[in-house]
Amino acid sequence: MVRRGAMSAGVVLAALLAGAVAAAAADDACLGCHGAKESGAPPAAAPQVPAAAFGASVHKDVGCASCHEGKDDYPHKKKKAAVSCEGCHPEAASVVRASDHGKRLVMRESKTGAGLCLSCHSSPHDLRKVKDAHASVNRAHVLETCNRCHQKHDFKKEFGLEPLASYALTVHGKAFIGKKNAGAAVCTDCHGGHDLNYSMNSRSRAYKSNIPKTCGRCHPGPLAAYARSVHGAKLALGVKEAPVCTDCHGEHTIQGQREPGSTVFTGSIVRTCGHCHGSEKLIAKFGMPLDPTQAYRDSYHGVAFRAGNLDSANCASCHGHHDILPPTDPASSVHPANLQKTCGACHSRAGELVSLGKVHTASAAPAQNLYETISKLVRLTYVWLIVLTIGGMLGHNLLDHSRKMLLGASHGSHPDALRLSVNERLQHLALMASFIGLAYTGFCHTYPEAVWARWVFPGAWGAAARSLLHRLFAAAFIALAAYHAVWLAAAAEGRRELLAMLPRLRDLLDLLQLQRYNLMRSGSPPKFDRFNYIEKAEYWALIWGSFVMVVTGCVVWFRNLSLGFFPKWIIDLCLLIHFMEAILACLAILVWHSYWTVFDLDVYPMNWAWITGRVRRGPGGDVSDEQGH
Repeated sequence: MVRRGAMSAGVVLAALLAGAVAAAAADDACLGCHGAKESGAPPAAAPQVPAAAFGASVHKDVGCASCHEGKDDYPHKKKKAAVSCEGCHPEAASVVRASDHGKRLVMRESKTGAGLCLSCHSSPHDLRKVKDAHASVNRAHVLETCNRCHQKHDFKKEFGLEPLASYALTVHGKAFIGKKNAGAAVCTDCHGGHDLNYSMNSRSRAYKSNIPKTCGRCHPGPLAAYARSVHGAKLALGVKEAPVCTDCHGEHTIQGQREPGSTVFTGSIVRTCGHCHGSEKLIAKFGMPLDPTQAYRDSYHGVAFRAGNLDSANCASCHGHHDILPPTDPASSVHPANLQKTCGACHSRAGELVSLGKVHTASAAPAQNLYETISKLVRLTYVWLIVLTIGGMLGHNLLDHSRKMLLGASHGSHPDALRLSVNERLQHLALMASFIGLAYTGFCHTYPEAVWARWVFPGAWGAAARSLLHRLFAAAFIALAAYHAVWLAAAAEGRRELLAMLPRLRDLLDLLQLQRYNLMRSGSPPKFDRFNYIEKAEYWALIWGSFVMVVTGCVVWFRNLSLGFFPKWIIDLCLLIHFMEAILACLAILVWHSYWTVFDLDVYPMNWAWITGRVRRGPGGDVSDEQGH
């Protein structure tokens, strides 16, 4: 029995060897004419097949007649049978013919039969296995192979990009072309090989719902995190608007996270998230919060971010990247129970109170939350305070100016007694320098996109310089305030000036008398003491405003310490008060102080006391009773 089996195997082996010998003999016969180029005497009309290349090809053992049917006789028939790959590769041929790529080649290139396959697989007699380094479809050569056809057509006009040129600029292209990283993604990894379809085709690897799986072939970790996320869960439920990899990272524009041009670069995250979360259509359809990206821009982190501080927390810093979960999910990084840990990643002293109140400064719900109510109340209070205060100042000054215009300006010719000592003048200079520096750098920080901010503090270095200067001016301002307090309490001159600045009943009477004189044109203007109600009002407003600015500024400045005692909404509230108080202070200086020291006709073009220590006397004053305008 064993002997009979061995004989049968021997017969089969002999038959195979005989067939191989016969095929080899037939190939030699074919190469006698078609491989004659290498022997030196080719027939003029015979297509040439490089024998060495064919000997290294994947078809070297197949035999010429296997592909060229009906050509095993000589002379060949004039009507040539079409060469087809489908006989040996029916499944691959079927996939290619059914694909959009195959249909396009048939319609546009008129390629059928073996022509479809040879569009990518190159020379018919030099076909190599995909893993062969010399194969045209090997990863090392896929770019050139795809580009042979793609460079012939205006893909930029049709699809808005040039495939190879755009790919070369991506993180994948730079890794593959520049660093020779054979593992980097190439055309076929994302678009497929035989099954290459348009991205609108649901069978395409680049079809939206298939993109996570396509990207996950190389990035399994991010895919697993995405599948657990709120975005992945929505996509699994068939929500077509749910974002996938390319919505955040781009397609032929994918850049590394650290590259400034990347859509997931730190400076671009808010804009990228805002494409969906700022869409009115999506907000209305899915009941999402009203544009949290805009609310973020108004928050402490957002103000710093817009000012150019890329280290400031952004959407991804708190919500995560691929593993984003809704705040109601206990596993979410922004769930109230996890906020201390999340905030603690940047603010090591963040306490349990950080979870109180709203994280963003706005919400889709009505302002029923206590903290939102307080914020809105503070903003409304300051708006009315600014309108009434500055409006009252304008009315007061316009009335005074119009009265003096009718009477004619009068300038005293003799100087008063010393008004400001050298010490006071130096304090005034320090106050003026620090105030102007704080105002300019502060508003540049709030409005970094403004031309007057961009020109002086451009780019990231400008943001760092602006922030440093604001803190230096603040330190100088605080030091001056401390010195002034000590001077008032300890120096005889300071105590004397403080007593002169205390409000008195006469100040109210002077205010009424001056308004009656200016408005009703009756009586005479009041004769002021050393400091009149105008100067006292400005001085005590400065004291109060400085206190508010220093307290709120320090809460924001030393935020890591503040978060150990206060919830984040307190910092946001202090930032709001700091900003509104700055507006009030700057307007008061422009409207009130500038009028009485520059535009008042009694001192025009300037009250020189801040330099000389003395002022010119206006009408109605005498040596002991100084006009003080």
